[in-house]
Amino acid sequence: MSSRREVLRRGAGLLAVGSAAGAGAFAVRSGSGASDGGSADDAESAADVLVAGSLQRVAGRVGRASVEAHGSVACRRLLADGLRDPDAVALADPGLFAGLADRATCFATNALVVAVAPDGAAAEYASGDGGDWRALLADEDLALGRTDPERDPLGYRTVMALRLAEGVDAEAVLARTSVFPETGLLRTLEAGGVDAAFAYRNMAVAHDLPSLDLPDAVDFSDPDRADEYARASVELADRTVTGAPIRYAARGRTDRGREWVRRLASARETLTAAGFGVPESYPVEREIPSG
Repeated sequence: MSSRREVLRRGAGLLAVGSAAGAGAFAVRSGSGASDGGSADDAESAADVLVAGSLQRVAGRVGRASVEAHGSVACRRLLADGLRDPDAVALADPGLFAGLADRATCFATNALVVAVAPDGAAAEYASGDGGDWRALLADEDLALGRTDPERDPLGYRTVMALRLAEGVDAEAVLARTSVFPETGLLRTLEAGGVDAAFAYRNMAVAHDLPSLDLPDAVDFSDPDRADEYARASVELADRTVTGAPIRYAARGRTDRGREWVRRLASARETLTAAGFGVPESYPVEREIPSG
């Protein structure tokens, strides 16, 4: 691999770290007194919202909001540790609300894809009818990127997708794949730090990047394949995650937060244009298991 590419990758790694830090400083709220019971906040003022990294761009387009984005697991930890007290929270896995809320509003779905740089070494695999994602993953000369399973659902869904995929040596692919923050993953790809990256479909759309679709059997997009997805699991530091269809859910914690969630959940055209899926039955309230 050329020295120029190595320089680009080192620089892109620094960019990803800087991007994550920037997301953390995007909007830090203090002295708000927000709680799940809510208060008589002014619903017309800007809401402070804590969201999944893949929601960062769309979150500010559905009403007045000051947006802070991290991986959804990291968001949960910030809330559980009392380090953030936002008006509303929107995460990429409803299960992450367990212990934080008894109900949440499911408002969108998504799919895993493999994003590639349009002029990079992996671009040839994205040409043709649907591309050849298995050949891309098998090419050991390509540098791959993913996110951290301990910090966001994209990370653990990537691991499970590879383990579900037929004809793929999942552990070998994971071993040679570099890990980046969700908010910096595709910036790293664009900067030349990696040749391809496991991402959500909406992330590739937001960055106007070509992507290879994965089969429904492994991309976590199909609610009818829930039993198939559940065959895969990932051991995290504090729990075991089992495969399930991708669902995004939100919870308002104050009056203005609930108003922001209402606008987010009703923004069907904005969400679909951004690359999310919105089933006809959405939005739907869902009970969150306590465990």
